[in-house]
Amino acid sequence: MQQAQLSYEEMLDLQWELNKHLRAAYLQERSKGREHLSKHLIALVEELVDGLNSKGHRFGRCEYGGATEFESSEQFFSNGAEPGEGVILHFIGFSVQVSWEGDHEVA
Repeated sequence: MQQAQLSYEEMLDLQWELNKHLRAAYLQERSKGREHLSKHLIALVEELVDGLNSKGHRFGRCEYGGATEFESSEQFFSNGAEPGEGVILHFIGFSVQVSWEGDHEVA
């Protein structure tokens, strides 16, 4: 199976795993202040996506809505043939929503 065609169950598992890492990082870093959190978040998300790609995924950045308030920071990645198609990783602060965008239904 191509990584762009993850099943719905695989998408839920991916979301759970990423959110587990994001939550742990937030809890570990929160005492260092808001400015640190906003900078740390950007690097953390890139590290998580690079880790997925090293395991065979093909996620590329679609959009970045940086903000000095880490809660408002948004980063979008997708693995489809075109940006914004396929499996979408929508990071908002220290959380992620995994969804599907495209013509084909997710299994």
